Amino acid sequence: MYNDFSNRVVPDNIGGQRSKFELITTILHICLEGSLKNHIIGKGNFSDAMVNHYLSILLYHNLLVSERDINNRMLYKTTEKGRQFLSLYREIQDLFERPRGSIELNKPRNLEQPKITSQKMSANGNVKRILVVDDEFDITSALRIGLEDNGFEVDVFNDPIIALSSYKARTYDLLLIDVRMPKMNGFELFKEIQKIDPIARVCFWTAYESYSKEFKDIFPSMNDVNFVQKPIPMPDLIKRIQSLTQSV
Repeated sequence: MYNDFSNRVVPDNIGGQRSKFELITTILHICLEGSLKNHIIGKGNFSDAMVNHYLSILLYHNLLVSERDINNRMLYKTTEKGRQFLSLYREIQDLFERPRGSIELNKPRNLEQPKITSQKMSANGNVKRILVVDDEFDITSALRIGLEDNGFEVDVFNDPIIALSSYKARTYDLLLIDVRMPKMNGFELFKEIQKIDPIARVCFWTAYESYSKEFKDIFPSMNDVNFVQKPIPMPDLIKRIQSLTQSV
C-alpha cells in the first residue's frame, strides 16, 4: 500500500480562525436530531465549501450518517459514535475548567466500529484496488479508512504530480480523482494517465458543481456515473465504485 504524505502538515485554512475540533463538534451538535445542509451552513455560520469538506470527513469516519426525509431532502444525523465523540470532547474541555486535583478521568470509551470483513473482488478474484488522488489530507485519510473498512485496497496521493510519476498501468480497478487541485487539476491528471494506461477507469469527485459542464466537454464519452459531487455518503460511493468496476 502506498500513501503520499508529502502534504501531511496542512494549514487549517478552511475554517478560518476556528480549529478543526470546533468545526467538527459544531456540526455534530447541529446534527444531533438531523439537519439539512443549508441549516448547518446557517446555524454554524459556515461556507458551502467548508460544510462539504467536513461533511465528507464526518461521513467517512462514521460520525455522521445521511438519510432522506419525507420530502426526499438529504438529512445529516450524528451517529452513536459521533455522540461519544461529543461526550469525550466535553470531558476534555472540563479538564481545563476543573480546579487542579479535582479531575477524575472516566474509563476511555471504545469508539472503534466493527470492520466489514467481506472483501470487494475483481473479476479475477483479487481484492479491488483503488487509487485516490486529492490534495486534502484529512479527506483522503478518512476516505482511505472508509474504503479499507469495506474491503478495498487503497493507495493515496495528495500531490497529483507525484501520483502521475508513480503511476503504473493496469494496477488499479478504479481511480478516484479530485478535480480541483494545485499544480495539476484532476482532468489534466487523468488525461496524462490515459497516455500510460488507456483502459484506466475513473470517477472524478469535487465539491464544486460548476465543474460538471467542463467534465462533459472534456470527456464526452463518459456519463454522470463518472462524476461525483462531495459530500457523498460512503454507501453511495461504494455503489458507484461497484457500478464502475463490475466488469473488472
